[in-house]
Amino acid sequence: MKVAAVIAGAGSGSRLGAQIPKALVLLAGEPLIVHAVRGMNEAGISDVVVTVPSGYEGDFARALGDASLGARLVVGGSTRQQSVMRGLDAIDADFVLVHDAARALTPAVMIRRVVAALENGNLAVIPALAVTDTIKRVDAGTTVGAGASAENVQETLDRSMLRAVQTPQGFDVELLMRAHKAGEAMSESELSAAPDDAALVELLGEPVVAVPGDPEAMKITTPFDLAVADLLFAQRIQSQADDQHNRGTASVGVTQ
Repeated sequence: MKVAAVIAGAGSGSRLGAQIPKALVLLAGEPLIVHAVRGMNEAGISDVVVTVPSGYEGDFARALGDASLGARLVVGGSTRQQSVMRGLDAIDADFVLVHDAARALTPAVMIRRVVAALENGNLAVIPALAVTDTIKRVDAGTTVGAGASAENVQETLDRSMLRAVQTPQGFDVELLMRAHKAGEAMSESELSAAPDDAALVELLGEPVVAVPGDPEAMKITTPFDLAVADLLFAQRIQSQADDQHNRGTASVGVTQ
């Protein structure tokens, strides 16, 4: 079973306050795209395609080259949906993992969990977390109060049936390409584009299964998110150092 990955890296960094593509924003001294590609490699995925904004091909190539990481670069489209389709056109595999560069700290163990579900016969797999907040549906088209930004609450949703979806999402390549072609008209604008690749598969009426996600696979969108990711990365490095130290200590024999 051949598995490839398409990492969407063509998004802007405007909400991060950056003047460069989000995937090139630094996390612990390295661009987000470097962390994302490295995570795929650590999970055993070596065939990686990265979609990039036009004009930034050299910047992405240098970032990945400086980190000694290999990936094929494809210029993305005007929407994420278009970019993923271009990435799909560049791969030759049985299954594909569609990932967001913004989820740069996704653990390799979670990626392998998605791959394992594909190996077990599922054709569309998403990682997801249980929703812990109370979720209410509002009438977003109306406000209440003079000059206020309040919204009318319509109902409280049953959070036991809700999941917060992450990436990478795994698919049979033929199925996902068929889903993208069927939903191609939606891709012209982010307002009409599918919220994720699984939504396109759902529109075909095909089953999608969810496997456990991971809190570290958070999406980095705002400066607050980036600060949290910096802390998570520092904790990960410290934990790895502690593990190495403990293994070294355990290997030292005591001579009587």
